[in-house]
Amino acid sequence: MRLKHFFLTIGLGLLLTACSSAAAGPVDIKQNQDSCEVCHMGIEEMNSAAQLILKNGKPIIFDDIGCMTEYLQTENPEYEAAFVHDYQSKEWISFDASSFIQDQNIDSPMSYGIAAFKSKDDAAAFQREHGGDAYTKAELLNAEINNLKKPGMKHNH
Repeated sequence: MRLKHFFLTIGLGLLLTACSSAAAGPVDIKQNQDSCEVCHMGIEEMNSAAQLILKNGKPIIFDDIGCMTEYLQTENPEYEAAFVHDYQSKEWISFDASSFIQDQNIDSPMSYGIAAFKSKDDAAAFQREHGGDAYTKAELLNAEINNLKKPGMKHNH
């Protein structure tokens, strides 16, 4: 009886482990092969790339944080995770936990000029040295995103 109980407990534990979803991580992006969901440009600058992992597990990739922001504003998808690159370390970080600086002097593929930082302190330090406007995720999602582009780059996708 003990052995049967033991195997039942182990089996239930394995089943629960298999059914629990681990936090989604960023997917690999194929430089110069994958394209942005919004503007359809090839992703050339990996450090500017961004991505969403939808609730169904499908990744959606972008060449610019501004493109992902536009997609979130217009499509309002349910997503499990969203990632951007930290402007300083170039590593993937959570979009939801990031702080942002927008400035026309920040280069980005579609000229939105948005840089993400893993902490509010890092963003503030960058802003003190280089200028720009600070945004939280909520503020960025409520911004008139196409008005952030450099003059002459105000085309819609």
